[in-house]
Amino acid sequence: MKKIFNNRGQSMVEFTLILPIFLILLLGMFDTSRILSTKIVLQNTARNAARVVAVTNSDSSAISEIDLGTASLDPNRLNYTITPSESYRSVGENVTIDINYTIDINTPIISNILGENVVVSGKSVMRVE
Repeated sequence: MKKIFNNRGQSMVEFTLILPIFLILLLGMFDTSRILSTKIVLQNTARNAARVVAVTNSDSSAISEIDLGTASLDPNRLNYTITPSESYRSVGENVTIDINYTIDINTPIISNILGENVVVSGKSVMRVE
């Protein structure tokens, strides 16, 4: 007597069990790459703006640099601070540029864990020349 086995049903069950996990991991990688990419943009922009303030001692130049560096981001979700302000800053003091940006998380399960929004920041400190 010869037994005939059909494995197609088993493969379909395994596929349907693995597919949701695979999709969550794939979408999670997209969200993670968006967060890391934004972090790099903010950190570089903060460093460039701090360098501009350190050389020119001008807040308006730093704001222009921030606008230029974050042109690919939504300006409504962007917040920045320059401390101390231009009127209280003197040569030899440190100037701090802090830039924050809010990112929406699109992956359903990950947004339940991390929350709907994640705040990404970039910060740089330089001495005024």
